[in-house]
Amino acid sequence: MPRGERPLDVGDSPLLKFAADLRSLRDKAGGYSYRQLGARAHYSATTLSDAAGGRKLPTLAVTLAYVRACEGDVAEWEDRWHRVAAEVLPTPQPAADEGHPPYAGLAAYGTEDAEWFFGRDHVLEDLEKRIAARRFVAVFGASGAGKSSLLRAGLVPRRADRTTVTTPSERGFTVTDLDQDLLIVDQFEELFTLCPDPDQRAAFIDALLTAECRVVVGVRADFYGHCAQHPALVKAITDGQLLLGPMGPEELRQVIMQPAVKANCTVETALVSRLIADATGQAGVLPLLSHALLETWRRRRGTTLTLAGYEAAGGIQHAIAQTAERTFTSLEKQQRALARQVFLRLTALGDGTEDTKRRLPRAELDDDVDVDVVLDRLAHARLLTLDRDTVEISHEALIRSWPRLRNWLSTDRDGLRTMRQLTEAAATWDSLDRDPDALYRGSRLDTALEWTTRDGVRTSTTERDFLKASQDARNEQRRRDHRQTRRLRQLVALLLVLLLFAGSAVVLAIRAQKQAAQERNLSVARLVANEAQSKRATDRRTANQLIIAAYQLSHTDDLRDQVLSFHASTSADLVSRSVFPTGPATGPDGTALPNARVPVPADDHVFRRLGGFLTPRNTVTSLVVTDSQQAFATTAESPDAQIWDITDARSPVLAHTFKQPLIHAAFSPDGQTLVTVESPALVRLWDASNPYQPVLRGTITTHPRAVNAIVFSPVGGTTLATIDNQSTVRLWDIANPAEPRQVGELDDGQDVTTAALDRDSTTIAVAGRSGTIRLWDLRANPWNPTRLADFDAHRDRVTAMGFRRDGAALASAGKDGTVRMWDLASRQHPTQRGRISGNTDSIYAVGFGDAPDWVITASADGTSRSWEFNLDLAIANMCETVGQPLTPDEWRRNFNGIPYSPPCS
Repeated sequence: MPRGERPLDVGDSPLLKFAADLRSLRDKAGGYSYRQLGARAHYSATTLSDAAGGRKLPTLAVTLAYVRACEGDVAEWEDRWHRVAAEVLPTPQPAADEGHPPYAGLAAYGTEDAEWFFGRDHVLEDLEKRIAARRFVAVFGASGAGKSSLLRAGLVPRRADRTTVTTPSERGFTVTDLDQDLLIVDQFEELFTLCPDPDQRAAFIDALLTAECRVVVGVRADFYGHCAQHPALVKAITDGQLLLGPMGPEELRQVIMQPAVKANCTVETALVSRLIADATGQAGVLPLLSHALLETWRRRRGTTLTLAGYEAAGGIQHAIAQTAERTFTSLEKQQRALARQVFLRLTALGDGTEDTKRRLPRAELDDDVDVDVVLDRLAHARLLTLDRDTVEISHEALIRSWPRLRNWLSTDRDGLRTMRQLTEAAATWDSLDRDPDALYRGSRLDTALEWTTRDGVRTSTTERDFLKASQDARNEQRRRDHRQTRRLRQLVALLLVLLLFAGSAVVLAIRAQKQAAQERNLSVARLVANEAQSKRATDRRTANQLIIAAYQLSHTDDLRDQVLSFHASTSADLVSRSVFPTGPATGPDGTALPNARVPVPADDHVFRRLGGFLTPRNTVTSLVVTDSQQAFATTAESPDAQIWDITDARSPVLAHTFKQPLIHAAFSPDGQTLVTVESPALVRLWDASNPYQPVLRGTITTHPRAVNAIVFSPVGGTTLATIDNQSTVRLWDIANPAEPRQVGELDDGQDVTTAALDRDSTTIAVAGRSGTIRLWDLRANPWNPTRLADFDAHRDRVTAMGFRRDGAALASAGKDGTVRMWDLASRQHPTQRGRISGNTDSIYAVGFGDAPDWVITASADGTSRSWEFNLDLAIANMCETVGQPLTPDEWRRNFNGIPYSPPCS
């Protein structure tokens, strides 16, 4: 390690950390020797070694040369140098006999500073001409453009007449006593930031516009839109406004040089050039420039202001932040908390505009020694301006330039608004002799109390008294409410005791009457249901109305299922036809087929079943409709397993005959793949994109037992489930038919003859001869699925099942002659949504239609049937066909004693 350098220890100062990081930068650049580094940086090796030694902070110029030689980020290291300088460089203390500083720092130039004010001669001449020509003139400019200094130190000394300078808040937002020739209203934006009453604002503006004297207002440029909200003010300033822009190079030269000359000082030429370069064209730069010059003057060498002193002060960009940060960190911990609250109270939050400074009455702050110390230290650093009764930030440039203050303001703006509202409410309460009617109540009190519990929050004595009085008032109101409530409860309890005896008898009678009515209605409803069953074959009009009325009389599950069954019995079997107008068709696994439609007759009759024009021994094992609206069916009965083109169901065409006997044959849902089972355990995969010429693509030869059933996944058909004669279900990935591979296996130890997969193949339902359905979760491990539920679904063998598209329902068909729908909102606890009795012989597939409660089944005889589980829709459909509603006589014969209310009237 070179002489002068030392290792970094835990707890080292910012200066030592800065030096250590410079050394790390040299190492990352290739470990140059200081002699090599000096040749690149154009500084001596000793100077660069000292810069990284950690004994003192190197100059900014040396630091940046070191960083450039090591190819570091110059802008980042310049910011870092200023931050370290703010912590380690001593603050120059003003000498006792130094006299009047030639620069004002953050504070605006006042009338008493006129002799030090330079650079605005041309603007002042223009302004005087405008004042002579018009009675009302507005001076607009960005914050920091020098409006206040122009009006106070520039315009006032030029006027020989009676001139008054004020601000809206100094006037209490009222205009009276205008006995002068010229009234200057500085910081006119206070009218919008500090005056909450729109009527008071309008009155203030009207008074200025109608005053007999001449008026000049200084307004921050970002409040131009606020001025435009007052029509009379718009008219007045349309031709009477002066926009104060940034100073030009020559004006800046006067601002820099003339005060120094007046103070018998000189300014280095390099510093003048640097200052003009840093400030030219920059809006709002004047307070930053003035503060940097003041800090540079304090660091002067003899009577000369130097570039080195300017850089040590932080320059235009960092001088304010450096001074503010150094002053803040020099305070004790409790004083820093007080300083934070002071700055937050001195800032008015902008609403669509920048945050602005706010003049604070001294009474708003506690009369405390620490508060006095904090104010004195901040004022001494020219960060605050103290008058006899008020405190304010010296310039809004501090709000923009000090990162710590910007962070305070951005962290909790809602909290700051709560603080401001609390301050105003407490002041109003105190001014009204602490009137109880002015206290906080309800949510406003809760919000204020919650804010006071946050870290770093400090309230004034008046605010604390206000909140305590608000809490005490609320607690007292609650005690009064509690006493009143208790008395009311006692009275109510007495009345309840008196009413209990009378009410008990009434309640028991009503309950008994209601129970009797329910039992009577149920008995009548079931008798009527039996009557409806007896009339189904001979008088469907009456039967349908009777079963509907029975259900409406007593809403039981068995009556609901009878209504659904009656409706299903009116739906004839449907077969494929040449045009497919409505509804989805079902695939071999019971899911709706893509781009397919349930075959619905175009005429008023039903076409013949497939068995009518195929040989009787043939049975359909699957049906698919292609994207081109062609329909195909498979028959697998030995020895002539075949594919049929049934696009025109009246004239089916034999598309393909297999050369070998098949046990099973089924299309995938998209019709692109055909799976056949030949010998007991031989499964073949065919490309069926042309059903007339299926092409063999792959074979599953590893199946250990005879295959009894095959099931496709409903979306894409890329997963195949096979069920063997020992009830084991195996899952196969057939995305590549040439290389099918097993991806899962389920053996739950019970009989399995049919299965169904949901759309993403994460859940499988299995069932068999017992009628029990079991749900298994395949997501975690398809080789060891997790049981979700098992439930008694049918009284006989389950023949087919199918999931709804959203996976929230399952439909099943059984040999017990029923089709059932199950709600799977909770897959651990399925519930039955409905049971429809009907012909379920030879059903090989179950699926859902377009509607969530519409189930469709496909049978081996080539027919499809729809089963409507939407009770309201079923009743509406049945009522459309009944014709004449039940007559009063028909009603009395079946519902004697029940008020006449025919269901289809």
